[in-house]
Amino acid sequence: MINVCCFIPARGQSKSIPRKNLKLLGGKPLIVWSVESAFKVGLDKVIISTDDSEIAKVAYENGAKVMMRPRNLAQDNTSMFEVLKSEIPKIEPKPDLILLLQPTSPFRKSIHIKTAISYLQENLNKFDSLISVEKVPEKYSPYAMILENKRTVFRKLIGWKEKIQSWFTGKKYITNLGGFPISQRMTRRQDLPQCWIPTGEIYLFKTSNLKNGSIYGNETLLYECEGSININMPEDFILAEDLIERGLAKL
Repeated sequence: MINVCCFIPARGQSKSIPRKNLKLLGGKPLIVWSVESAFKVGLDKVIISTDDSEIAKVAYENGAKVMMRPRNLAQDNTSMFEVLKSEIPKIEPKPDLILLLQPTSPFRKSIHIKTAISYLQENLNKFDSLISVEKVPEKYSPYAMILENKRTVFRKLIGWKEKIQSWFTGKKYITNLGGFPISQRMTRRQDLPQCWIPTGEIYLFKTSNLKNGSIYGNETLLYECEGSININMPEDFILAEDLIERGLAKL
């Protein structure tokens, strides 16, 4: 039988939203939404990794286990992989799969989690991981984007007339561009390849992947589903509360 463990990273500090993981959403702390999502799909091992005693208390009160991580793994520049590589090997008994749920995606649907686990379990001989994704609208395709090339931005200078005008109007003149060469860009909508972007809601991977420097392994299964809100800025909280009030935050 495949042993699946839910791992929820929740450090105490946040720059964009102070104490974000404890901020009340719909009357309960943000991290509780992810804890409840894991229990709702039948997982019996739900672990919150935190450096904060108040978050730990909320986790215990809601049935989750807690792993107190060292402060050096709770910094602004700490990568998620660093946390996972350090903390996952400490879990006993050793899980086969890790379901990583970020607290910033509180409205992920239970059916998506169940389907993700089922898909990967049935295809472990082909895939090492699964992530939830949504389609990128054609107008936002990376094959149609123009990027500023900051490395060469000083090699060309706009004229003094344009500079003076930009100081007064605030209009910017971009003189160096990057990305897919404009001369080679596809102009027909039908020619654009399909693209996806992670929703941030579900990351599911073999525990053994961590030994090789990535959670993804060699083959990743993309699970396409409609995305929901990601709470990273204060206005996201306002939108999330509005969705709850309108009855649109179905788990």
